[in-house]
Amino acid sequence: MSEAHRSGDTPEPLARQLRVLYIGDYSLPGGNILQMLRQLDAIDGIHQASDPSGIRDEVARINPDIVVLDVGLTEAGRQRLRPASAMAELPGLPVIAVTARVNEHRGMSAVQHGAQDYLCLDEITPGTLIEALHYALDRHQFVRRMQRPEDAMRTILHGINDGVIVIDEHGVVISINPAGRSMLGLGPRERPTLAWHRQFCANAPGVETPLPVEARPLPRALAGEKFSDMEALYETEGQPPMLLSLSGRALTDAAGRRVGAVVSFRDVTDRRQRARHQERTSLYDPLTELAGRGLFGEQLGRAISRASRHKRELGILFIDLDRFRSVNDTLGHDTGDRLLQEVALRLVRELRVSDLVGRWNADQFVICIEDVDSPQDAATVGQKLVLALEEQYFVGGNEVYLTPSIGIALYPEAGNNAAELVKAAALATSQAKSHGGGRFQFHSAALNHKIAEREELEVGLRHALVRRELLLHYQPRIDVRNGRLIGFEALLRWQHPRFGLLAPERFLPILESSGLIHSVGEWIVANAAAQLKAWQTQFDLPDLTVAVNLSPAQLARGRIVESVAKALEDTNLDPGCLELEIMAAGMNHGRRMPAHIMAELNALGVRISLDRFGTQDISFRSLDSGVVDTFVIDRSLIADLQDNEDHQRLVRAAIAMARGLDIEVAAEGVETAEQLDFLRECNCDLVQGFLFSRPMHPEKASMFLRDETVAARRV
Repeated sequence: MSEAHRSGDTPEPLARQLRVLYIGDYSLPGGNILQMLRQLDAIDGIHQASDPSGIRDEVARINPDIVVLDVGLTEAGRQRLRPASAMAELPGLPVIAVTARVNEHRGMSAVQHGAQDYLCLDEITPGTLIEALHYALDRHQFVRRMQRPEDAMRTILHGINDGVIVIDEHGVVISINPAGRSMLGLGPRERPTLAWHRQFCANAPGVETPLPVEARPLPRALAGEKFSDMEALYETEGQPPMLLSLSGRALTDAAGRRVGAVVSFRDVTDRRQRARHQERTSLYDPLTELAGRGLFGEQLGRAISRASRHKRELGILFIDLDRFRSVNDTLGHDTGDRLLQEVALRLVRELRVSDLVGRWNADQFVICIEDVDSPQDAATVGQKLVLALEEQYFVGGNEVYLTPSIGIALYPEAGNNAAELVKAAALATSQAKSHGGGRFQFHSAALNHKIAEREELEVGLRHALVRRELLLHYQPRIDVRNGRLIGFEALLRWQHPRFGLLAPERFLPILESSGLIHSVGEWIVANAAAQLKAWQTQFDLPDLTVAVNLSPAQLARGRIVESVAKALEDTNLDPGCLELEIMAAGMNHGRRMPAHIMAELNALGVRISLDRFGTQDISFRSLDSGVVDTFVIDRSLIADLQDNEDHQRLVRAAIAMARGLDIEVAAEGVETAEQLDFLRECNCDLVQGFLFSRPMHPEKASMFLRDETVAARRV
């Protein structure tokens, strides 16, 4: 059924009076449609023919505007009007077939044999009837217009944007549409010569000699070949060559004889130029004109194949520019771009023509040197590049200094394919950078093992929470004045199925770089709060506290505020008993933590402490904000406290400063009685370390609490 029949809109009235011929039986349900037709003001008259054999005579006598054809069954169950034979008696007339829903296939058959539409008697309404009349009359009128081939072809050719050429069986050009003439530079009255169809698009892109005549588009189509997306050059005097995409096929008459051909085409010159530009951009870095990441990978793959065939080594050098980001921040990105171009020029100048050089990412470059006889050859190149790249640069009137960190990996020792070698060299670069930069570092088997182990840990971490492999251990915090237990620090551990119990130093960097730190951090806060509440209730210690470490990555997002608030709500824990330890490094160089997050945490009533205090420069303005409640002196200052006078002065100064700011001080890593005596002498508030207890599983911590509670009651 037509879309109009499914529409709920009110149909427009018919524009003129119609003579309707109904072919069917009044006594059958089809009589309902006659009643509806009589109710329409635009019906001039309704005529009925019930005898199928007299349809053509009735049509000649009445000359109807539209025919309603009942293709249903008689009461006796015989099909009185077959759609195919009935439609054959109604040539050139708009027809609407009607039938019952159970016989809807007969209505569809009538449409296939020429009816404009069909209706189901079970669902017909005056609205759907008049819509069907509209649709049938409009469709019939359109088909009649299109039955004049010349008018139809002219309409189609003038209305499309592609060029179209029509030729007869002799190659004579019958028509070129306006879009085609415009593309080809032909005037509206200009007639191509008889030989033009053989000369049209005689050359293919990238081919020096002309195409054979039979391979050119118009002769191909005229020979009966059907093709699409053929590319050829159209060349004419006074115009640059134009790249065309062409499709063609033969034209046949009713008997199937070839009477000509049609070829459509479009100008793809600009599209192909853009594609070539994009292709070059994907292969070469547009800023430095060095090989891009993809192209370098392909070149490296071929170099590895050559090295494998000739049983030779090759070296990969991965270069990262130290402190390049500060150049961008201080001098601007334009200066940074020009600096990268100068670095690229120096690399090309210092290397052999046969060496491969590419820009890997941002301020990172990668080099492949073939025919390496020994590691010393690669080391010589590495040292040469360090010296060349650390010389001063003059960029945009600025004097700039850079140093490179270079990692070197050798094939086949560090890997057997391009991805493995680049990864190994990049890891060696990280090692060079961690040692201060301005140097080169070789990849080693130990580093290779470290890569594999890190990948295994990262995969395992993604399932560790679900598999309940993460757990919390608790280390007691002791009041220095009276030696009493005041709380615990919750410390994350991972019970790895292969490596055993792992401390956070082994996997915390992976948690942060992978983004898993947020979900794991929420789990830590929730579990530590629940465990603390359980201990407070079990041992009647409402003031017992727990400290939880937060990473800078967690504080960069607001989720930590929601998770802390939820943990407090779920456990009904006093907020003052929960302490959040934040890395002191996050407040160095005058920077503050995200102000709104710190304010929201402070508003919850939890305590904030600065972890690893004394190892970073910290702004006094940041400390005097009223947000920080505790300093935690770093264990590196406590470890050699008896012998290191510099550390003694730092600890005394830190505690004195805390006293002046009314901030509590805790010290980690206390292992000897001498360290404890020194901290007591300096008026340190809290201590924790192996002198009192190692971090414990919750069950063991419960036993520790029980002993402490019993001892306190005896006193």
